[in-house]
Amino acid sequence: MEHNTVKKSTQLKLSLKQNTRVEVKGQDSLLFSNQGNFFMIENIRPSTCTALKLLENNTYTKTELGSIAFEQEGYNGLNHFNLHLDRLEKAGYLAYTLVEDSTVFCSYEQMTGATVFCTDQISQRFRLSKFAFIRREGAHFLLESALGQARILIYDHRILGLTSLLSAFTTTGELSRKQQMSASALEAFVTLLHTGDFLEFEPVVNAPSPEELWSFHDLLFHTRTRYGRHNYNLGATYRFINRIPPKKAGRGEAGALSEVYLSVPDPEERHISQSLDHCMGQRHSTRTFNGLDLDLLSKLLYRCLHIKGSRPYQVANAAGDTGEIETLSAPYPSGGSMYELIFYITIYECEGLEPGFYQYNSFEHKLCLLQRKNKDTDTMMWYARACTGSEHLPPAVITFAADFERMFWKYENMAYAAILKNVGVVFQTLYLVATDLGLGACAIGNGNIETLGRLTKKTVLQESSVGEFILGNHL
Repeated sequence: MEHNTVKKSTQLKLSLKQNTRVEVKGQDSLLFSNQGNFFMIENIRPSTCTALKLLENNTYTKTELGSIAFEQEGYNGLNHFNLHLDRLEKAGYLAYTLVEDSTVFCSYEQMTGATVFCTDQISQRFRLSKFAFIRREGAHFLLESALGQARILIYDHRILGLTSLLSAFTTTGELSRKQQMSASALEAFVTLLHTGDFLEFEPVVNAPSPEELWSFHDLLFHTRTRYGRHNYNLGATYRFINRIPPKKAGRGEAGALSEVYLSVPDPEERHISQSLDHCMGQRHSTRTFNGLDLDLLSKLLYRCLHIKGSRPYQVANAAGDTGEIETLSAPYPSGGSMYELIFYITIYECEGLEPGFYQYNSFEHKLCLLQRKNKDTDTMMWYARACTGSEHLPPAVITFAADFERMFWKYENMAYAAILKNVGVVFQTLYLVATDLGLGACAIGNGNIETLGRLTKKTVLQESSVGEFILGNHL
């Protein structure tokens, strides 16, 4: 691209991406680090070491760095440099910074794989992809795309202004008349946008495409919570060790209006369950009910949700910092043994229970009445009915709320995805045990997070609903 699309005063400087450090290790090794990630290059030639160290300066193009390696060790030095530069780029440690004279416009970072600049189609009409978004990172704005595998750090306000003009199809010619940028800088930026999948081009034929099926939020959630299309930290990174104390699991809310201690199922009774094969074969969703039996509710909660025990667990992050978290055990599995789900039950019709909003204390197997029947409990029941398409209110709704702090303290960039997986596990556990007990049950696809927040008096950032499940006696 440097020879074909960038003019004299406009260059793409090659450098290490933001927040990356490089250390010399021994006689022939370099260690690159970025926010807890590390990449070691060993057995490198002196010319390669010199050229790669210069990446810290952000003052050389790729060609200029290659020339430095060539001057020291000829073609062997150049080939060796290109080999390790390619490895470093595929590991996600390099950035291309768009510079014109003394003006730094932006930096392009390919998060996965090598950068292959795309110059085709830029003469056509284009606009910003519906999957592109701008957010703040540190002191700068960052342009990303849920569809692409690159990010662009914006340093100059003209880049922001140029991006704002891309809501409708346009051309580089039209843009050059609206922006105070040189044609070469404008063309280089558009090339970076095209390379990183930030653009969509005006279709010649108006035919359906796979992108139409995806919403922005669905695709961003999918691509950022799995490996393959980004290089953000992912998994149990324990990034808050030494900053925020890990939270223990809640043992119930203080100030309950009343408490109902539930009976523990007799061990002998638990041994006469139907076979797993039978329960799986008979499992189905039920949306019409005939009240709810408190004894059956007690058995369901105990067999599915009660906490069997807890223990401390030693953890460490990539920097070597250590800490201790509380892990739990229950009849259902939970990612990392965190058991972040809290279960609330809105009762409409259950003999022996006052209608209202309860929390299930899974440590002591009891129901704690937090609010009596009111407008918000009615709203909770209305959503449960509406989301199932039923004409009648269900006898009870179990709302799964997530204690976000417990999960987010451990996991980075995948905590919410793990929570939803845990919700699915609990759905199936409740279904199978309800089938065994002869209860009707149905998982619900949605609920109202604001309604739950008013009932629990928790903010959406502390604790929020992530799943709902209705149940009752069969008609």
